[in-house]
Amino acid sequence: MLSSELKAQIKDSFIALKSAMPDFKVRPSQNKMIAEISKTLAGEYQNSNPIICVEAPTGTGKTFAYLLSAIPIAKANNKKLIISSANVALQEQLLLKDIPEAQKYCQIDFEYTLVKGRSRYVCIRNLIGLCEEKSTDSTLFDSDLLFDEPPGKYQLEEMSGLLSDYSAKKWNGEIDDLMRTPDYDIWQKINCNRFTCTAKSCEFYQDCAFFKARKQISKADVIIANHDLVLADLATGNTVLPDVNESIFIFDEAHHLNAKALSHFSLSTSTEFIKTSIRQAKGISEQICKITGQDAPDINIKQVDGYLSDLSHALKTLDFDENTYLFNQGQVDESIKTLGKNLFISMTSIHNKFATLRESWSDYLKIKVLDKTITSPINNAGGECEQHLSGITELLASFLQSDTGAQSPHSRWIEKNILANKKTSYSLCSAQTDVSNNLNALIWSKASGVVLTSATLSSLGSFDRLNQQLGLKKSDNQYLRLPSPFKFDQVDFIIAKFKANPTQVYEHTQEVAVQLLKRIDTEQSSLVLFASNKQMQLVADLVENKLDCKLFIQGEYPKKTILEKHMALRKQEKSSVIFGLDSFSEGVDLKGDHLTHVIIVKLRFSVPTSPIDKTLADYLQSKNRNPFMEISLPDASLRLIQACGRLIRSETDTGKITIFDNRLTTKFYGKQLLNALPNYNIVIE
Repeated sequence: MLSSELKAQIKDSFIALKSAMPDFKVRPSQNKMIAEISKTLAGEYQNSNPIICVEAPTGTGKTFAYLLSAIPIAKANNKKLIISSANVALQEQLLLKDIPEAQKYCQIDFEYTLVKGRSRYVCIRNLIGLCEEKSTDSTLFDSDLLFDEPPGKYQLEEMSGLLSDYSAKKWNGEIDDLMRTPDYDIWQKINCNRFTCTAKSCEFYQDCAFFKARKQISKADVIIANHDLVLADLATGNTVLPDVNESIFIFDEAHHLNAKALSHFSLSTSTEFIKTSIRQAKGISEQICKITGQDAPDINIKQVDGYLSDLSHALKTLDFDENTYLFNQGQVDESIKTLGKNLFISMTSIHNKFATLRESWSDYLKIKVLDKTITSPINNAGGECEQHLSGITELLASFLQSDTGAQSPHSRWIEKNILANKKTSYSLCSAQTDVSNNLNALIWSKASGVVLTSATLSSLGSFDRLNQQLGLKKSDNQYLRLPSPFKFDQVDFIIAKFKANPTQVYEHTQEVAVQLLKRIDTEQSSLVLFASNKQMQLVADLVENKLDCKLFIQGEYPKKTILEKHMALRKQEKSSVIFGLDSFSEGVDLKGDHLTHVIIVKLRFSVPTSPIDKTLADYLQSKNRNPFMEISLPDASLRLIQACGRLIRSETDTGKITIFDNRLTTKFYGKQLLNALPNYNIVIE
């Protein structure tokens, strides 16, 4: 419950914010958000989880609302506050601007830090081992087992430079702080990895970049993370972040959480990767046994190659659609499943033998002192190889598993790739179509409190789609939709009179080009949002030489560069038009004269093109459910609101929105989409 002391701390923090923050504007919705987050996290709602979903439109001041309410509650209950975002831009804003600003007004002292995944840090032991590779006794260890292609002279010189900089404390060991990042394959050999890390047993533990960062985490009250890191850490034993039971989570940009989780719980491996991994396992095993005097375990490469050959022959007969073959509702063909089971049994045996050998090697090193130029590369190669074998067996188990039917099935498919040597490699893929149980097991059922927030969190006016995706139960949690502080009724939302329906692709594209030339004001600034890159390029070819202003097309420059060039022109009072795709529909903050007209070429419906989407759509249809109504329409509503949200970014912004999609007036769902929009002035031409 909220004690009188806590209430006073939160209230006084907000008063300090109002009185001292430059250009502060009183927003009733911000007050409401602070109150509801405070009550939820403090457990004031009986028979309810400490979980709240808050849709806070742009201009609400949501960041300070959740900071000033959650920080005092977390500290009072000895909990860590973990703030997770979907992208680097928001992380940087929190780290460099918002949280330092909040420290000025918060009535309690707190420390904060940014947390990164292990792989962002160098392993100093691995780096030293790589730099000293030349001195390794090749009669005891074949260092080529570490690499598909050994590093060149310039790469070794580069690594020596990194080692010197780290030793001289000129570099903190984070890849993000390097002016020039090493090649991916090299960084994979020298970064911190849970499979190769020996933690406190390592002689460099006290000087380890990763564990130094972890000590900072243990001291911090507020931890800035991202969705990918949170999901990865909780799924692999919760070794980086504080214990989930002792943490309060804030998921900002929470509308991205489902997509991140679907990606995170996807698995794949290729036939060629399996071949490489078993050969590496055999080579490392023989090297270890040469040193220890043991008999090498039987790693039957010929048998695995035979199973892979049989499997490849069977996969070759499948009817691939653009190098992808999707199994119907995730049910792998019995003939392929039989071959896969043989491979799985063999790979599981190899994995177990290799893991046992690594344990015996670890025991051997406890009684026998060997030069680190021998032990380090073996430990590194062994850890990496066990990681590969573990990933292969995990994928095969998921690929061959039979779904129960209690929930939507896994999506299982094959991808065909032609390698540089003209060989064909097949990737076996398996992914969940529903991650709600995972999220419940990892976070919702354990965390001391959770806030999920975004400017667009609901679809078609409800949280049903969010609940379905994330596994939240409406009756168990709190939900809050806040009104926008902006006057949307002064913004015209124009449904253009269009002859062509967007499904008439050629005719619609031609008409879009004609209408853009008529409607773009070359004295103003416009953002044109497309749902298709092909259509965007075609329209650009038709209008570019006819527009009397600068046209920026997504892909010609990085997004950040386009926005900078666009704003530079507007400051000179020159016209500028941007053609963009989905990534310009959110995260674009062009205030005032920098954007006065948003043009949406067509509604963005989710077409089930990915294997995961197709499997889920087929499953829903098999249950006599409608994928369009359950998935495509709610998602289209959310995307439309996001696209429209690019226009009004402050109380003084003005402008108009135009959409070139007559389905808003001709289809049964048009009214639903319009009703879900903010209260724009709807103009039907």
